[in-house]
Parts: sequence; structure tokens; C-alpha cells
Amino acid sequence: MASSSSVVTLASDYENQQLLLQAAAEAIPHQFDKCTYQLGSLRQHIHLCIDCKQERGLCGACSVSCHTDHTQIELFPKRNFRCDCPTRALEHPCQLNGSPTAKGKDKLEINDFNSYNQNFRDGGRFCRCHSLYDGEKERETMVQCLACED
Repeated sequence: MASSSSVVTLASDYENQQLLLQAAAEAIPHQFDKCTYQLGSLRQHIHLCIDCKQERGLCGACSVSCHTDHTQIELFPKRNFRCDCPTRALEHPCQLNGSPTAKGKDKLEINDFNSYNQNFRDGGRFCRCHSLYDGEKERETMVQCLACED
């Protein structure tokens, strides 16, 4: 007979699953199956795709659905940012917004209002020291300014 500490009830398993879903929703507040482009400019977590040579930002859904096999850097939250994946700014087709085979003129207009700071340059520069950030190797705390979110 199994000990009481190793028994998992359906109710406790369900509760644990709900806690995981809530934590995921707080970490990435938008849906993974919908690009945030149609929502306009908003505060959201942005990713930089290193394999796409253009220095543009991806929403969480596009980073997972469209660029999943690409090398990416999380740029953390950015204010007033609109996803660049379905626009002409990126050559790679967006799987979530518009036609998945759309390229060039068939893609949406470029986001003229996005701000591309040092985080987008040279593979992701951070902090006032302008250093590259590798979350797996970095041992120091990288500080993100609350005012400019750089």
C-alpha cells in the first residue's frame, strides 16, 4: 500500500495544474495562439530573434509559434510595443497573423511607433554598461530601468 505522502488525489492534481496555469499567465499574460499585433501598442514581454537578422521584437506567442526553432533573447517587458512578426520588417512568415506564407508586400505595414533601444542591437545589449546578457552564464544582477525599461 502506498504511503499517504505519495498519494495524489484528482483534486490536488487539478489544484496544482491551476496554480501552474496562473503562474504562466502572470509571466506571459497573452495567449500563445494569438499574435498581439491586432491589440496595438501595449506593454508586453518582447523577444529578439537572433536568427532573423532584422533587429525587431516578437510577442510571446510569435516567439513560441513562429520562431520556436530560432535562437532568441528575452528582452523583458517593453511599453507601447507592437509585435513585429507579421510586418514587413521581418522576412520570416508569421504563423499566427495573416497568411503563414505571406512575404514582402503581402505582410502588414512596419510598426513606425516601436522604440528600438540598445536591447535590440548587437544581439541584446543591457544595462548602463551595455553588456551582452546570457541568462545561463550571467552571475551578476542586470538592472532594468523602470522608466525606460532598458
